[in-house]
Parts: sequence; C-alpha cells; structure tokens
Amino acid sequence: MAYLIDFSYDTEPLPGKFPFPGLGPFGLLEESQMNYVGKMMFKWAYWNLMLKGLALPLEPRFNIAGKMLPSI
Repeated sequence: MAYLIDFSYDTEPLPGKFPFPGLGPFGLLEESQMNYVGKMMFKWAYWNLMLKGLALPLEPRFNIAGKMLPSI
C-alpha cells in the first residue's frame, strides 16, 4: 500500500483524486493498492526518463482541480 501526495510549496496537501478530477484512479492522501502501482510507475519514470533529462507528459504547474478544499 502507498499514499499519493500532490506536492506544492504554497499549498498544504489536500485530499482528492488524481489525475482525473473526481474520478481518479489515484486517491490523494489515501492508502490504496492503486497508489502503490502509481508509486512503482513513478519509480520507473524517475530512473528511466527524468534522470536522462527526458520530458514527462505531465503539466508542471500545480493544479487545484480534483482537490477537496477545507470548508471555512
């Protein structure tokens, strides 16, 4: 099992779904088997793409879509 956290220096980690808002398949701040699969995919991408300087097909900017904001 693994947790998935969408990181930003300006925003606290929020629960939600990634990469498709509301659908997932990865639940942010939830422990799940699917997040473990995502962790293993990221590990492969890190060692085989990022360290070689290849571009990832992901948006580099933090996106708030799909995140559940705390009610004030």
